[in-house]
Amino acid sequence: MKNSNYPLYKVDNISNLKELIENASSKYSNKTAFEYRIKGNNIKKVTYKELKDNINSLGTAFYSMGLKDSHIAVIGENSYEWIVTYFATVNGSNVIVPIDKELSAQEIKNTLIDSNCRAIVYSHKHSNIIKEIGDQVPEIEYFIHMDGKGDNNRFLSYEDLMKTGNELVSQGHNEYMENEIDENKLAAIIYTSGTTGVSKGVMLSHGNLAANTVGILGHVTVHETLVLILPIHHTFGFTAGVLSMIHLGTKVCINKGLKSVSKDIMSYKPTDLMLVPLFLEKMYKKIWDKANKSGKAGLLRRTIKISNLLLKIGIDIRRKIFKNVIDGFGGNLKLIICGGAPLDPKYIQGFRDFGINVLNGYGITECSPVISVCRNDYFRDGSIGQILSCCEVKIDKLTSSDDGEILVKGKTVMLGYYKNEEATKETMDGDWFRTGDIGKIDDDGFLYITGRKKNLIVLRNGKNIYPEELEMLISNISYVEEVLVYCEGDRIDTDTNIIAEVYLDNEYIASNEIEDPKKQLEKDIEAINNTIPYYKNIKEIRIRENEFEKTTTKKIKRFAIKTVDKSNI
Repeated sequence: MKNSNYPLYKVDNISNLKELIENASSKYSNKTAFEYRIKGNNIKKVTYKELKDNINSLGTAFYSMGLKDSHIAVIGENSYEWIVTYFATVNGSNVIVPIDKELSAQEIKNTLIDSNCRAIVYSHKHSNIIKEIGDQVPEIEYFIHMDGKGDNNRFLSYEDLMKTGNELVSQGHNEYMENEIDENKLAAIIYTSGTTGVSKGVMLSHGNLAANTVGILGHVTVHETLVLILPIHHTFGFTAGVLSMIHLGTKVCINKGLKSVSKDIMSYKPTDLMLVPLFLEKMYKKIWDKANKSGKAGLLRRTIKISNLLLKIGIDIRRKIFKNVIDGFGGNLKLIICGGAPLDPKYIQGFRDFGINVLNGYGITECSPVISVCRNDYFRDGSIGQILSCCEVKIDKLTSSDDGEILVKGKTVMLGYYKNEEATKETMDGDWFRTGDIGKIDDDGFLYITGRKKNLIVLRNGKNIYPEELEMLISNISYVEEVLVYCEGDRIDTDTNIIAEVYLDNEYIASNEIEDPKKQLEKDIEAINNTIPYYKNIKEIRIRENEFEKTTTKKIKRFAIKTVDKSNI
């Protein structure tokens, strides 16, 4: 298997998202751009030419309503209408404000007010919330229902607007289509759903997003079909799962919710997936749970060993002998791109054993968002890849350490935080953006994440403890579902009390007949303690009855730790 450096892939250069759509419509005209389910479980297909036409129709309707140089919000599950709304907004030089679909009514109202929106496009699932807050946001002139009908001049129908826009285009109204894009102006305000506190509105330009799209595709190529699972109100889901796929001419099959992920994978038979580690890990565990329950786990391990020996001498039969595993993902899956949180290398190797390549990457919303990614045939397990050509990275080393904070500079770095100059100044060091992540770069240019600066535990003797390192070790315990490592209060000394808080996989415990999980966990963590320096040892274990609170990208909210059972084991 090839694993050596090679030139970047050739990618058409674009400077803005209007150019992205124009280029795709020209190159891939009648090719399917999107597939998605409609009423009656039927499949709707949209070509690249139809995508462009739909964007122009909705954008022209926006202009007819006086929505120019305006902020327009969009909220809802992944959908074609959501995607068209995004492009119709930004390609008319308006500003899109994607809102997290999991937010409460109060949080949605606050976001709409803070972002100075004049209109919001929403899905049917958010109808009740919109009605609840409608009178509390007088700045919103238009409420546009993706799936329903309008009832007055303020509450409008997406479908009616599409018809209006289409008629206006046919009558020669071309102001929207002739609009010229300034790639350096604000195009999107993305409110972060960080694990460490209050959300901030990240301001991204057309140039930021276009540069990141080109940078991603210079490093990674995908195949024929992607199932879009990641939420597209987050920048990773939209830039990697939508913008990059459009630029490459890939067919995107839209998954609207977690309940239908398995069904959509089996139905659409993707060649590629983009996931966060939590999904990847659960998929991998399901493979082995099934093997254990059927009594074939031993045979599967022996077959993997033989396959890997053959691979070393150039014989690759993985996709044949592990056909049953691959069939569980629709039968065509070749590549999984993973980002958003640390990923244990064992899962990368585990999927590679079956003939499915997993490429780990790294990014942050403020950088549009991808900063680095492993390449299809050039990777290092444990690394988050090589730096994209659209940006530069340097390491601001910590005291008494070879690691340091990761700083990023380049075309993909945000314009700043919306209406928050103080926060912008705090995170910018000249042209360099301070990510808050701790890492290092090896001699071959591969980037590695060690931990998060805000999570770092610094002992009085100067030694550093990265909670993420310990969490990775503990998460390898088969019956541990989730884990957080931290130090409470101000007990920071040379013999500090490092706490591991865990949520156990009760289904695994029951099926494997683990009679005393507390006692077993104590033994397994003691075994981990014996392999690491004493100052890193876990001194206290806490077991939760419920899962940790998470962001919509399935990251645990560290600032919201709420233990249920705090008894020591």
